Amino acid sequence: MKTGGTSMWKRLLVHLTTTLSSSRISPSNIVIYSDNAETIGSFTVVDALANMTDEAKRSADFDVYRQQPEYVAHNYYSEAAGVDGDEWGPVGGWIVDKYKFIPLMEHAGRNWPHVKWYIYMEDDAYLFLPNIRKFLAAFDWRKKHYLGSYAAKSDAVFAHGGAGFVLSRGAWEASFGKNPGMVEKYHQYVADHCCGDQVLGLALKEHGIRFGENGGDEKFTWGFNPLVHWTFAFSKSNWCHPLLSWHKVHNRDVARYYDLEKRWDFNTPLLYRDFFRSMILPRIQKNAEWWDNMASLYEISSANKEWAAVPKDGSKYDAALWKKAWQSVKACEAACKGWTNCAMWSFVEDLCKLDDKITMGQGYAPSMSQRKTSLKHTSGWMPDRLEGWTC
Repeated sequence: MKTGGTSMWKRLLVHLTTTLSSSRISPSNIVIYSDNAETIGSFTVVDALANMTDEAKRSADFDVYRQQPEYVAHNYYSEAAGVDGDEWGPVGGWIVDKYKFIPLMEHAGRNWPHVKWYIYMEDDAYLFLPNIRKFLAAFDWRKKHYLGSYAAKSDAVFAHGGAGFVLSRGAWEASFGKNPGMVEKYHQYVADHCCGDQVLGLALKEHGIRFGENGGDEKFTWGFNPLVHWTFAFSKSNWCHPLLSWHKVHNRDVARYYDLEKRWDFNTPLLYRDFFRSMILPRIQKNAEWWDNMASLYEISSANKEWAAVPKDGSKYDAALWKKAWQSVKACEAACKGWTNCAMWSFVEDLCKLDDKITMGQGYAPSMSQRKTSLKHTSGWMPDRLEGWTC
């Protein structure tokens, strides 16, 4: 697991009793990396940047690395807990974070040479480990495998770090195992680019390890996710696939995911469908005001009512209702009901949005100031239509 010195006390602690609990994974198979060494109970947090050169540590990118001990020495705490002495901590944690990827992968491989897989996660993610174990059983760990969620930037296709990813021992041996100077070799490339997962992907590719489940095909597949569950679009395409991870999660999310995982027997994998039925379906039975469910596939407004895009997939829709969808909440809902593939809709001012996927989305509570500064969105879902999404 990778965490940051300025996020550790806000994000890491919940994982110690859930994600990293001894009933879930042996402590001997856990290592936590950061840019600040700490001891938390029985867990030792390793400073992934400790062995970087002094020259590297003097650069501006490492300001936060040098400043964190100064905050601690002056009794200021990077916890955002709302108590005396509280601080967000020095700025720049995201910048220095990119330098950790190659050092931590090198360190993990050299200190845990007996393992089959290196499963990477960040402190704002949750990995459904039982599902991942079943997933990995289909691959030979002795071969070169680099698995995760598809991402691409500049000259690299790589596994998205926030979604979690996996590197086989065979892949580590073919890259880090044969090239002990990887940290120094790619240091300037890290400095010149934005993201550590991108750098790792490029380094692996240059050593013959390509991202992808089918022999390094560099293609997107469902499973590892760079999104949190309430912004994710559930659809016929992913409904029957095993769920492997969520990203951008909060502490409460981690606790709820962990509870769901404990209740699932995993004789069969936990599918997106199963997660949806447990965590989302109970919340979307009624239309919701001051709520945006992020519907976006089709948009009908007063400005485009005569030429608004319509379904081209062969599904049936009511053309008259479609043109009137912009007029009111009820008209928007009627247009959704008149389209056989519609799964959700949202309405704001004179804009109706329709979609064949389902997203929970997010709303403004009655006491929130946004109710006085924002336009009111109204959202609705068609959960009855999910009966047609069969596995």
